[in-house]
Amino acid sequence: MGAIERGEYAPAPAQSSERLREQLSDPRTTRWAGHLDGTVIGAAEVRPAGEPKTAFTRIYVLPDMRGHGVGRSLLAEVVRDQRAAGMEILATTVLADTPGARYALRLGATVGDELVINVLDFPTLDRAALERRVTTDHHGYYLVHWSGRAPDLLIDSYALAKRAIVDAPNNHLPPGAVVAWDRDLVRQSERERADRGAELWVTAAVVAGTSTVAAFTAVEVGRSSVDAGQEDTVVVGEHRRRGLATWVKAAMALRLADELPNLRRLSSTTAVANTGMRAVNARTGFHELTRRLLITTNIASLADRLHL
Repeated sequence: MGAIERGEYAPAPAQSSERLREQLSDPRTTRWAGHLDGTVIGAAEVRPAGEPKTAFTRIYVLPDMRGHGVGRSLLAEVVRDQRAAGMEILATTVLADTPGARYALRLGATVGDELVINVLDFPTLDRAALERRVTTDHHGYYLVHWSGRAPDLLIDSYALAKRAIVDAPNNHLPPGAVVAWDRDLVRQSERERADRGAELWVTAAVVAGTSTVAAFTAVEVGRSSVDAGQEDTVVVGEHRRRGLATWVKAAMALRLADELPNLRRLSSTTAVANTGMRAVNARTGFHELTRRLLITTNIASLADRLHL
């Protein structure tokens, strides 16, 4: 249970200008802006999340313009758009006990996980500690690294391993919500990333003498030269409690440091309940930056509340 990490809701706070420009060019994201006398006073964005029929949104309103219906108007645009697109669930993250959180709850949102946003700072990376983790013997396994396209020999096993994310301790995944990954979906995901100028870097632990992926960690690397985002980290059930999650994450950190010399930070999000992965992150040098609540709401119900 402990060796699972999800990456869908992991935006890094205080991101670099390069990372923000990269996100603004992401074709998966739709954005709106609210204007008053030619000045932008609020904005909203929405993109597909990691689960089927689920969209992830963020809404921003200038502090002195809050309470005037700006956020509600932007939310209405998001809801109309996502309802027309066939989405069923709208998700976002908020700081606990804030006006945004209270507003979402008044509109019928449900609180799921409390999330920990962690960062690994590369300028202060403890290479010696990571190298000790990587060189520790893991009898019966070997490491495989790839960027962009998964090896044909491993793709089927890799797709099955991706399904094991269902075991992650969380409060937001309903039964059947995890994508039924197969080689076709993996290839489709790779093409979509390539179309927006990004690729997935993967480090996997493979069972010796086989093409069976026992564990992997994945990081999305885009045009930004200074920020990267952690995606899933998974250890398949029968291979847990063997230190594989720490092994692949330590190897990935060293790989990023060696191949991306300008990289300053890797950000990751983990459920507070996922104590196993939080321990793995601590062992590989991540530190906690902040915490947020993941909240979700049914789009059809929200449309009714907004009288759309």
